[in-house]
Amino acid sequence: MNTRMRSQRGFTLVELMIVVAIIGVLAAIAIPSFLSYQLKAKTTEAKTSLAAIKTASLSFQAERSCFLSVQSSGWPGTVPSGGAQLPWPPVASTPTAGALCVNPLTGAPASAIGTFGDVGFTPSGQVRYNYYLAGSQTQTVAPGPMTNTCPNWPAPLGAGAATAPTIGFMAQAQSDLDGDGKKGGFMVSNISHVVDCAANTF
Repeated sequence: MNTRMRSQRGFTLVELMIVVAIIGVLAAIAIPSFLSYQLKAKTTEAKTSLAAIKTASLSFQAERSCFLSVQSSGWPGTVPSGGAQLPWPPVASTPTAGALCVNPLTGAPASAIGTFGDVGFTPSGQVRYNYYLAGSQTQTVAPGPMTNTCPNWPAPLGAGAATAPTIGFMAQAQSDLDGDGKKGGFMVSNISHVVDCAANTF
């Protein structure tokens, strides 16, 4: 009887402490990597949306011969923080009633201020980023051609040109995904691809 009980020994306190220490070390390594991966995964929204905004803006320009500035009431709003998802406001997708770019009756330049709905961009579901779109009456510069740079970052894009003709545009996405008060985001223009404006800041 005693021999059988002696052979059924459990773990010692030292062995348990070693196991706990190993788990702690693994967690200390894995958790930051997981959080960083999670933040980077959330940036996919901005990159995909800006690429879609560029495609939509180029298509709009091919039809109307101008690029729009988006200055919809109520959007952009406060920059989302902590990865919060905000509903895309209906006003941002509602097409403008007036003439855009060219007055169809006179052929004279008309308003170049519209909505994302005018250019044909509406995200699916809620968003973690604030989006800006600004048309320009001069070629996009930074200074010089905006080739994969982020002019004036992290300031939001300005209002953009109010009347046509507009021959360039810039679009921007901003957010504070981890809630640390530092803006992260991306920009794109009619002459560049999507650029990470704060590569190590999310």
